[in-house]
Amino acid sequence: MRKIRVGSALLTLGLVLSGCGDGGEDATSSAPAIDIATLDSGNYPTTPTNLEATRVPTSGALQESIRIGAATPYPFQYDARFVFSKGSGGGRHITQADPPYFRGTGIESKDFNALVPGVVAGWRSNGNRRDEPNAGRTVETNTIRFETADQARSAATELFQRTPGSLFQVPNYSDAYIKVEDDPEPIPVQTLRAALVRGDMLLHIQVEDWLGLPYDAAADAMVAQRFFDKQIEMLRMYTPTPLSDIDKLPLDRDKLLAHALPTEEESRPKGTSGAAVYPAQAVLHMEDNAQTMSPAFADAGVDYVAFDAGSIYRSRDESAANRFLAAMNKATLDARDYAEAARPANMPTANCFDKNPAEKHSFVRPTCHGIIGRFVFAVSGTNIQDVHQRAAAQYKLLAALE
Repeated sequence: MRKIRVGSALLTLGLVLSGCGDGGEDATSSAPAIDIATLDSGNYPTTPTNLEATRVPTSGALQESIRIGAATPYPFQYDARFVFSKGSGGGRHITQADPPYFRGTGIESKDFNALVPGVVAGWRSNGNRRDEPNAGRTVETNTIRFETADQARSAATELFQRTPGSLFQVPNYSDAYIKVEDDPEPIPVQTLRAALVRGDMLLHIQVEDWLGLPYDAAADAMVAQRFFDKQIEMLRMYTPTPLSDIDKLPLDRDKLLAHALPTEEESRPKGTSGAAVYPAQAVLHMEDNAQTMSPAFADAGVDYVAFDAGSIYRSRDESAANRFLAAMNKATLDARDYAEAARPANMPTANCFDKNPAEKHSFVRPTCHGIIGRFVFAVSGTNIQDVHQRAAAQYKLLAALE
């Protein structure tokens, strides 16, 4: 489950499964009726958002990034050892407004588009063998679409030339660009970086070995091979949107995002807002432990998740939604950062958590989860009163969607 570590408009991405609940209620029972007239939503909006009024030049590229994310494998899908993740890490999408960062190349994100032109959209993912930092192998992948195949090849060449290290090979991919670097300071690490071009797509993986015992670059190359194999397989599910149509991509699906509690205008990020509807495959990239939550998503039939200041998870039906909420609640309790808190007045289906006083170094924010029909929702706030009002507002918004 994600621990809430992110701010700004991507806060709710950190709420993906940070749950608020006691986990002890019957997961198959129908939720009691709630009189929305009795709910205190403060000054938060309770009418759907006109999303077209929020469209900005990067909106279409974000949608295309999410489509690529839905065709990008989790690390444990190509190597079962990488079961932990760094969560959203500020977002997964890649656009010209949100360029990637390739460590070791000397290219700062602000200079990326000038040195590596042609980015259309892409997706970043990562995985760790262990939950602790620098305690074993880690992987980070970038799957990026360029405007042309020539630009994708030029990008691979530019990154390769700027990457330190010695030449290496990845089995079955003689056309890949690969280097291995041994860096003794400040913390000893061996890094394998490999890039592969397929059409207008650049596939890049970085494998870092923080332990050695001893270093084994050939083993790292096998990880890269498995990533390339799986990514190429999954990209067959991705149909690139024509460049001329990207700016026209719809911002919502089945009105889910319009009914998510919106982020206040002053809190929106300067770059691309991550507020959007994400398929389950893309959502789980933003989890600290996607392998654990993947079965819960599958069991409940969660197909899409809308993220803004409020998060909405659409499950198969009400019974499935109750099971999914129970899984979220259990994971929250297991995380130990939270302690149970009072639920909002007149909302018996909501469960809330605040910071666990026993966790002195926790910086989580108060959160509430609730359910209405087939939808599970999550909100966070600055204090308990604030999160209660946000939960009430999110419930009212979903009541209009039911």
